[in-house]
Amino acid sequence: MGRKLNRMAVQLTAKERLTRAARGQEVDRVPTLGGWIGGAPVLAELAGCTREQYLADPNRAMLQAHQVLGVDGMVYPLTPIYWDQIRTGAVLEENFINTEPEDLLAYANSLPDTEAEVLRDFDAALVERDLRDFFENAFAQWGGLVPVPNFWDLGGHFPLYGKFGYIAFLSACALYPEAVGKIWWAKSLPSREKAKILVRLYREYDLVPLLFCGEDLCNNKGPMVAPEMLRQYYFPTVRLIAEPLVEAGIRLVHHCDGDVRPVLDDFIGAGYSGLQGFQYELGLDLNEFRRRRSLRGEELIIFAGLSVTCTLPFGTPQDVRDEIDYFFDFTDGGRGLFLFTSNVTGYEVPPENIRTAYRYIKTLRSRPTHIPKHRHWPWSLRQQS
Repeated sequence: MGRKLNRMAVQLTAKERLTRAARGQEVDRVPTLGGWIGGAPVLAELAGCTREQYLADPNRAMLQAHQVLGVDGMVYPLTPIYWDQIRTGAVLEENFINTEPEDLLAYANSLPDTEAEVLRDFDAALVERDLRDFFENAFAQWGGLVPVPNFWDLGGHFPLYGKFGYIAFLSACALYPEAVGKIWWAKSLPSREKAKILVRLYREYDLVPLLFCGEDLCNNKGPMVAPEMLRQYYFPTVRLIAEPLVEAGIRLVHHCDGDVRPVLDDFIGAGYSGLQGFQYELGLDLNEFRRRRSLRGEELIIFAGLSVTCTLPFGTPQDVRDEIDYFFDFTDGGRGLFLFTSNVTGYEVPPENIRTAYRYIKTLRSRPTHIPKHRHWPWSLRQQS
């Protein structure tokens, strides 16, 4: 896998392409990822099936759509089961009207104070069995698409708002930071043990050395919680989980929603060596980001998310090609680049834009003397013209 490539003569398999790109080695072309293409009508059209055929077996249609697109790998797919389904799982504050910040304090006080007590009921055999089931199901049922795991619990446990609501959680971060930190710590310990098991399975199954995780910390105005509080109480728990994976050479890629600029270096300091997503309209300069290096000195990985807020739903096929050129340019010809979507697409996205993206990226080849056309996100320039 360390050989130099004559790109005109060597065509890699999907797994080889993903693995080499994860390790910072030369590839024949930019690898592509799927799994976050949503909207039942969109998937049905991409798969070439009718509404009735899609609804009879959504998972089969979803896989067929990705196979038609020719993606190399896939994160755990989010498959709509209803024709007009929009993503579900939103946290509604109306469900937490009787929850107070003191509830987090009480919960923290109920937790054990020692690592041994926290892990007393950790069932390593059950965790390993669940992980094996995931991989073996993917090998058997994904039609040859290479799994790129995304286990959110291995990226930290920031969003306690799922259990307590936003108001109580964010208030507790200000009023009782030590208590919130204790909850994060207690949740991180089983995740660290799971990470150790996962390291063994990466070797046993010879998996692509990538893990996609990292919970949302930011909204469009920046971090939801003061970065100083996160640095004292949260990011150390992320490092605790990530350490076994990083030491094993598994590259962690952090999902990025909102304005993540104030905490980019914290992601890297916690063990991440890649980012995914990006809301470019918030001003993130990816050229500047590329100058950073991981804790191990590696060039950073980019899962360059096709914009689900601007380009994919509202752009033309030419806008999509321009955005991909931008990805290609700021990575100096595709180094460390994986094509993906910035988040889950909806049924408002024209299928032709998705087809164009996955077709066009395969025509680009890295060149030693690459001359960039787009050093800035083209959608912002388009809106100014």
